[in-house]
Amino acid sequence: MNFIAIIGIVDKLSKSTTNNNHTLRIKVEKSAFNHTDEEWYDIVNVNLDKEIFQTEMNSISKGCIIGVKGRAQWINKQMRLIGEKVQIF
Repeated sequence: MNFIAIIGIVDKLSKSTTNNNHTLRIKVEKSAFNHTDEEWYDIVNVNLDKEIFQTEMNSISKGCIIGVKGRAQWINKQMRLIGEKVQIF
């Protein structure tokens, strides 16, 4: 089964002009981190299809809490996370 679920804080939304995909950069809390470490989060990039998530794209802004369900996929010899469902909290 190819399944990912991510909940985090939107850090940046990058809109692509060459295709219908947008990249959503999300800050995700680390499951275990050293309290002396200042960075409590990891950055995760998720690709979203503009056509599917057109309504959600208008509501997404930096700092909002978001949940993404999706899958991992190899694209151009790189592992990408593809969003299939988005929930804005």
